[in-house]
Amino acid sequence: MFLLALKRSYEADAAEATAVIDTFLQKPVGVADHDNFLKILKTNFDKLIHAKHAISEIDLISKTTKELNEKVQAEDKTKAETETKK
Repeated sequence: MFLLALKRSYEADAAEATAVIDTFLQKPVGVADHDNFLKILKTNFDKLIHAKHAISEIDLISKTTKELNEKVQAEDKTKAETETKK
């Protein structure tokens, strides 16, 4: 449950960074702070990359945990069947 909440938080970060980047690239005239244009763009790009990497790692952890749980359940089932036969 906590991993899902963390993933959703990173998804929100990615959406926010994407929105800022899109706004800066599509409508640069509407950006009030032209002096920090590149700095803000870089900061949001870094935030986007970090969020996407974090989401990828969370997905990997979730997949690995699920596979491990399935393996343990299969072993428990096999063990229970073996004990029943005795």
